[in-house]
Amino acid sequence: MNNKVVGYARTSTMGQDLGLEVQLKAFEYYEPNKVYSEKISGRKEDRTELKKALSSLEKGDTLLIYNLSRLSRSSKQLVNLMSELSEKGIYLKSIQESIDTSSPSGRLFYTVLAGIAEFEAENISIRTKEALARTDKPLGRPKISYQKERQILRLYKNKKLRIKDIALRTDVSEKTVYTIAKKHNLSRKATCKDD
Repeated sequence: MNNKVVGYARTSTMGQDLGLEVQLKAFEYYEPNKVYSEKISGRKEDRTELKKALSSLEKGDTLLIYNLSRLSRSSKQLVNLMSELSEKGIYLKSIQESIDTSSPSGRLFYTVLAGIAEFEAENISIRTKEALARTDKPLGRPKISYQKERQILRLYKNKKLRIKDIALRTDVSEKTVYTIAKKHNLSRKATCKDD
């Protein structure tokens, strides 16, 4: 069985039809078995046609794109997609950048890109930790005082106020009211007051 080539073309907006035409014309030289195209932002995670293209590929097949920006707008997302392809034994060919991961130079490009993405992720982690170490403020939600928790429980047990009203009166979120009630094994049956 011959390995297939599947094309994926994308433009960000409806007004970029010419961009889609250019991509599809460039694909003709490679004679793809199937082409998927869509008009959607490259930053969107839920790209239906890309998912279809990826699911149609098997080990030894090639995903053909016009350029890397058609596949992804972020280097992290690009590395993740390329890793997914690599793990499945699927090659990536980008026409404009002359990248072909079936070749040694294409695999080198992928390795360098993955290394840069990992380096940047580590740098972000280090900068975040350093910034947190310099601040005196504790992270997370502020703790609810014992007095406030008692007040919430008293109002909750009274059943005269809706959860929303208890939250407003005690200056906490509705979720906090539910969390405190659950912590004390309290629950309310749905009543007209709580809808």
